[in-house]
Amino acid sequence: MKKRLKILLVSIFSVTYGQINNLNLINDWIFESMTTITRAEREEITILYNDENNLETLSFEESGKIKYNVMNEGIEKIGTGVWYSEGVYLTIIVDLDTTYGTYQIEDGFLSIIVSEEESEEFYGYSTILKYIIK
Repeated sequence: MKKRLKILLVSIFSVTYGQINNLNLINDWIFESMTTITRAEREEITILYNDENNLETLSFEESGKIKYNVMNEGIEKIGTGVWYSEGVYLTIIVDLDTTYGTYQIEDGFLSIIVSEEESEEFYGYSTILKYIIK
């Protein structure tokens, strides 16, 4: 009986923590920076900052809908998709593109980390996207 109660309490805590974490994500976020670390023959680090040519706003809605408004090198893209998270893992689906990563929210900043292992066609990389709450 005690073991069942412990399992139930851990399950309730996990679900509640996930829901609280999701509630923190539900907001409008403004792009701050993107750091990409490419694991090539020589590791390369590229940083892109928010400026007049690189603007982005993400809006995570409680319904699971995500809205985006992106200005990249003068080209504007506006659209919607879906998102969901489980713990620290985040999935965003827009059109035929699916992004898997982890996220963290701290002091009003959202960090999304996306990594890809090396393959025969591509070097491995990690990208850290930083957003500030709007």
